[in-house]
Amino acid sequence: MAWLRCDVMIKGWLTTAMETEIRSSIKYANTTEDIWNNLHERFGKESTPRAYELKQLITTTKQDEISVYGYYTKLRTLWDEISLVFSMARCSCIGCSCEISKKLIELRGKERLYDFLLGLDNKFSTIRTQVLAMKHVLTLGEAYHLVAEDEQQRAVSSIEKTVG
Repeated sequence: MAWLRCDVMIKGWLTTAMETEIRSSIKYANTTEDIWNNLHERFGKESTPRAYELKQLITTTKQDEISVYGYYTKLRTLWDEISLVFSMARCSCIGCSCEISKKLIELRGKERLYDFLLGLDNKFSTIRTQVLAMKHVLTLGEAYHLVAEDEQQRAVSSIEKTVG
């Protein structure tokens, strides 16, 4: 009985979160497993055209005067989707710590770092150059925080100029 209650609750969450067209196509599913299987069959396959489209969007995404946070969030959304759509090579070791897996993660991190830096507005050219010139390659998170701090400092400086 408890399982049925949880299943109904999760089914409700899933259907509430779905777009209307998708929701109407699974409204007769009896369990969340039925919903999952239906959605996985339709959307769980690698889509080469969609992966290409996402990769193109990533390479053409620019900051265009929005905040660093907004720009990073836009890229993050694309990266998350491409991870789902584009089958990435994964190691199948249990509790994997092998070199292949580490290298794949490192390469993906560097690629994302370069995507992020490429789309930044020109006002961040100095910090971009500093990040690229470092002997130790920063992680995406470290680079994001440096750029966000630079943006924050610029905002504080501009407020001081208008007040002073």
